[in-house]
Amino acid sequence: MVSSPAGQAGRFRRAEDLLAEGVRDKAYTAAVLLAARGEEIVFHAAAGDAGLSSVFDIASLTKPLVAALFFVLAQEGKVAPEGRPCEVLPFKSNDPAAGGIRFIHLLSHTSGLPAYKPFFEGIRAAEETEGRRLWGTSEAHDRIIDAILNLPLDAAPATTCVYSDPGFILLGRAMELIAFLPLDRLLVKLLAEPLLMRDTAYLPLSGLSECETGRLVSTGHSDVRQREKLGDADDENAAAMGGVAGHAGVFSTAFDLFLFAREILKGRRGEGRILTRASALRMTTKVPEPAGCQRTPGWDTPSSSGGNVSQAGSRFPEGSFGHLGYTGCSLWIDPSREVVVALLTNRIFYGKDNDGLKELRPRLHDAVMEGLFP
Repeated sequence: MVSSPAGQAGRFRRAEDLLAEGVRDKAYTAAVLLAARGEEIVFHAAAGDAGLSSVFDIASLTKPLVAALFFVLAQEGKVAPEGRPCEVLPFKSNDPAAGGIRFIHLLSHTSGLPAYKPFFEGIRAAEETEGRRLWGTSEAHDRIIDAILNLPLDAAPATTCVYSDPGFILLGRAMELIAFLPLDRLLVKLLAEPLLMRDTAYLPLSGLSECETGRLVSTGHSDVRQREKLGDADDENAAAMGGVAGHAGVFSTAFDLFLFAREILKGRRGEGRILTRASALRMTTKVPEPAGCQRTPGWDTPSSSGGNVSQAGSRFPEGSFGHLGYTGCSLWIDPSREVVVALLTNRIFYGKDNDGLKELRPRLHDAVMEGLFP
């Protein structure tokens, strides 16, 4: 299924073929690819089990959305990037460096917190020990937050750049306490509703009618939960917390992510609906510390290391920014030419070790850019 303006479909034939190739080669069972320049969507295609309006678990693409929410709260004077999370959250770590963490460190993955911990395993163990259900409850949520607040740092803040799920989990919780609203309602109130992102939410099963649930894309079977993941978060830590967390859990469509990216671009011009120019620019500019960090407050930037090609491909220039989601989703933006490319897939349907998309995604991005700029 392809939607392109008249006369432009042929320019993206290679991208369309590659999208279908991913289905044939079992990189995923469902995929949607959208490309836009400025206000115009120039290519929008679906393959496999997906339609153009399919709703995907976007996994860590949750993080840029949460970062945008943070900057909206900052514009309201409720929080500041240089503020200290320890003034909102009761840090219990014996590590004295934890008190030096600033919100900007959580946003840019420079807090010194570890990359990942399987907190959900502790929840399952507690269920066995205590003989009662905890998974998905507010108590499980609070236990995971408490576990993170007790973690020692792997490094002092602003001395290393290590992608950290625990950092964004804390960021999301701090924002809830600052705004006096749960994160799922914050997302709707401050971002989804004003930007008309009608299909973007945590816990999509609670918002979709019975006839609309067919738009949800499965991410396969969960060995931990012993059931199919359809409409609930793939990320086990997010699922254990009830499906709402700062690092993962949001569901969306390619079109809604285009609307979000458009807001970022318009914000950078001073024309944003929810983001000021200062916020949009800071959110998309690399942090100065530590030296060489490729992260911005909420985004990654194209980079190639160790002979590996950037997942953005070879055609996104310096100054571009984007993010990946573990389920097989990505969003990349070139502000210099106002290009947006959203790719949503369910690559983990065939298992978490399925890495066919890793080789295919850069080729897809290059094919789109070649269609845009022959």
